[in-house]
Amino acid sequence: MRLPGGLVEGDTRRRDWAFRPVSGELELAVAEAGEASATMPLAVTRALAVALRHLAGVAPNETRVADLCVGDRQFLMRELDRHLGSEGGWFEADCPQCGQRFDFEVAYADLPVQEAGPGFPCARVDMEGRQFRFRLPTGADQQGLTAQPEARAHAWLLGRLIQEGDLPEVPGQDLIAAAEGALESIAPGIVSKVQAACPSCGTINEVELDPYRVLSRRTDSLLQEVHQIALHYHWSEADILRLPRPRRLQYLRLIDRARGMAA
Repeated sequence: MRLPGGLVEGDTRRRDWAFRPVSGELELAVAEAGEASATMPLAVTRALAVALRHLAGVAPNETRVADLCVGDRQFLMRELDRHLGSEGGWFEADCPQCGQRFDFEVAYADLPVQEAGPGFPCARVDMEGRQFRFRLPTGADQQGLTAQPEARAHAWLLGRLIQEGDLPEVPGQDLIAAAEGALESIAPGIVSKVQAACPSCGTINEVELDPYRVLSRRTDSLLQEVHQIALHYHWSEADILRLPRPRRLQYLRLIDRARGMAA
């Protein structure tokens, strides 16, 4: 598969990637990344660094993953959710019209992916005779942004993204808006909003989908499975986690059958 954006190094744009095979080790590492990281950007970087087998031609590390643009990172996180067995499923939303919470179903495979636009990963802005060139924000930029006061976040980020041009010390709103618009026009990405009808009042709601949903997985259920298999077979945690998930689930079914809990 190919990234919608990719990593540009020199004159070469690499878009290839692949995940490691699914095992308990991978599931646990992804869950721990979500639980142990102080910020969402850091959790995404750690989860992808352990989940990817290769990225843009080489073995991944956290620095390389953090260099991916935001759209590519969101794409990979949704693909990781699919890789670990979720094709979407049921989501919840609150209807602002009637106040009822309702469920709606989404299939990830039905959601389109936006390819990067011309000039990726940079976009030009012409304003009042001045020319600027900005690059798309990355995971590293997102992580740095978490430490910035809200009042100067836009200026700090533009200072990171500027590639050509003399940026004012305090960028005006017109320049900020122009830069955001230009970058949005070339940014790769996934669908993050869908329309869902409230079954109670019929209102069509625009609902946001969390691109980082895979990080909501927790270690508790997996470790409970490991505990159950270890008690029955006396295998080590490492041996159990190395099992492919279908094999692990098959052993759990056998244990339930031996205990008279399944046919």
